[in-house]
Amino acid sequence: MKTQLKLRPSSLPKLALCGQYEGAPGTSDAAARGTKLDAALRSAWEHGEVPALEQEDAICIAWAYETIAELADGRHVEMNETKCRIQVDALNNAGTADAICATGSWHADLKSGQIYDYEAQMAAYALGLMMEYGMNVWTAHLLFCDQQRVITHHFTLSEALEIVKSVVANVGTPPKPNEYCNWCAKALTCTARIEAQETALATTSEAFQLILNDPDRLGDFLQRCKIFEDFQNAAVAKAREMLESGRPVAGWKLGKARASRFVSADTLRLHSEQFTKEKLIEIVGSISANKAEILFGGPVDSLVEQKLSQNPLVNTLRGATSKRA
Repeated sequence: MKTQLKLRPSSLPKLALCGQYEGAPGTSDAAARGTKLDAALRSAWEHGEVPALEQEDAICIAWAYETIAELADGRHVEMNETKCRIQVDALNNAGTADAICATGSWHADLKSGQIYDYEAQMAAYALGLMMEYGMNVWTAHLLFCDQQRVITHHFTLSEALEIVKSVVANVGTPPKPNEYCNWCAKALTCTARIEAQETALATTSEAFQLILNDPDRLGDFLQRCKIFEDFQNAAVAKAREMLESGRPVAGWKLGKARASRFVSADTLRLHSEQFTKEKLIEIVGSISANKAEILFGGPVDSLVEQKLSQNPLVNTLRGATSKRA
């Protein structure tokens, strides 16, 4: 299968939900962190060296390293970025996996942040690798490092091809609001999103009471409200930009910034003789289970206590604007 389009494998999950998706310019903090973690994992695997990382990121890389080692079970795993480049003829483009185990017929991809559906991207990688190695089956492991969770997809050659073809066929179809909207360059000009937020704003008090008592209309209204929040956030950012540059915004001003005062871990270490272990524990209080495992050097299940939060409201519609409200 060939296509005149040149699509990036990483864009397929977005294009599967909305045929009008277009990646926004620039790099977000989340994307920058993902790139940093990818580089750290490759460095650890190839050279045994890990760049200096925040504790949370170091935990993520340690888990990912151990997980890939377990998946490999003695087989060679390639993590050199150049050698992990995958040509996908069906997209007229290439992508880069984080780890490839050709003898085990699998690849792995490190993902940070929230858990999203990356099946289409993994299908594209699997398709390219099956074509390269002459395989009819392939496995993709998604390593969600913040949740320390592995999601595995198994593909046959025909299944992977069908998934990729279906996404290509969806390109150019009318826009549909979904969970990736904030990553799209058209987020604030999309007709479907503008219509949704206008509907939410135009709701009268009488109509709102009807919505509250109708489960179907209530669900739809919640999705429209989440879209409106995106527009509100964009407006807040623009107002801040104007005010910081000296341009007035009617009815708004910048308040006083809050200063965050702290003593760094390095400073505490230098002055540790001035306080006791008991005093430190009393002040620090409870710590997360992940930090406790680092402190004790292993599992601490027998020590862990659990406190449940309020049940989140989870959106069950595929391609919905938000996973939770």
